[in-house]
Amino acid sequence: SAAASAAAVPQRKAAEPAAVDVPAPRGGEGGLGSALSRVDPVTGFVNVDGGRIDDGRYGRFRDSIAGVIPQHRQIDDPIRTFAYGTDASFYRLTPKLVVKVHDEEEVAKVLPKAVEHEVPVTFRAAGTSLSGQAVTDSVLLKLSHTGTNFRDFKIEDGGKVITVEPGLIAGEVNRLLEAYQKKHNLPIKYKIGPDPSSIDSCMMGGVVANNSSGMCCGVKQNTYHTLRDMRIVFADGTVLDTADAQSRAAFMESHAHLVRGVQELAHKVRADEELTALIKKKFAIKCTTGYSINALVDHDPEDPIEIIKRLMIGSEGTLGFVSRMTYNTVPDYHHKASAFVLFPDIRSACTAAAVLRRETEVDAVEMFDWASLVQSKR
Repeated sequence: SAAASAAAVPQRKAAEPAAVDVPAPRGGEGGLGSALSRVDPVTGFVNVDGGRIDDGRYGRFRDSIAGVIPQHRQIDDPIRTFAYGTDASFYRLTPKLVVKVHDEEEVAKVLPKAVEHEVPVTFRAAGTSLSGQAVTDSVLLKLSHTGTNFRDFKIEDGGKVITVEPGLIAGEVNRLLEAYQKKHNLPIKYKIGPDPSSIDSCMMGGVVANNSSGMCCGVKQNTYHTLRDMRIVFADGTVLDTADAQSRAAFMESHAHLVRGVQELAHKVRADEELTALIKKKFAIKCTTGYSINALVDHDPEDPIEIIKRLMIGSEGTLGFVSRMTYNTVPDYHHKASAFVLFPDIRSACTAAAVLRRETEVDAVEMFDWASLVQSKR
């Protein structure tokens, strides 16, 4: 299950002294002991999760965003920052500052300030991921839960397409599609492809950021394969709308260096037949960790925006903030069936699972060994 966004870390200015690796003080902040930390030789700023020591940059960052984010949406008191210091995982990092953002414009104004003051930023939607990518001891950029922010949606083409903002809950999106089908008396009901176990808690921002999957959607119906377009806010505040031709053209011009880099990387990967085959093999099965590098082999290098769009999926916020996403939905069949089948041994069960995958339209196969069955009886 997953529904949390993660970190977009500003880059160091080239003109400043480079950070060096030095042993952290034993028993220092964050319990780092003698582990190596990233320490700025000039300011002493420690830039590592669990060990950041404020050298004044957080105060400067907070002052710089005062004209964008009102004080009541900048949280730094010990009780509330402690409360925001965990998500659905078992990790805890207490943020120096929690910033509640209301819309895309605020995100686009805050991120450049984070770059300017070299303040690492982590995004959070619902925070239901089990992997801890929505916690930080730096700045937590949190979607405001006011009931109105980041919750716009638009249903098109008889329910086959839906555009949503990151604050909508995934299960809620399916209920919107169901209501649309009933209202217009349509013959087919649609739903989004991803079906994580936290579907009634996770938000769409996290579904995209983590490429959330689920029991039935597998690989074919996850976000990577069903997402049509998105709006992205990059660290410099630039907004790219992949559905808008003018936005794509403007980005290609303003970020030509980035675009060329993506194209060169795609060409380099494609030129390596062994690597290309390995990527295709690995991403033929469920993979919800790491970057979607299959985008480098799935899409033409001459369409770098498509590659960038796919790389955003599953990037956990490290490449930018997704402020809007458009999905191609999938049919939600009225009649469904399941079966419980016993096999004499695990090999026979595996063989049957392979046949079901290759030759049928079965959505999911779940396998239990004898130990699992015994446990379920107790």
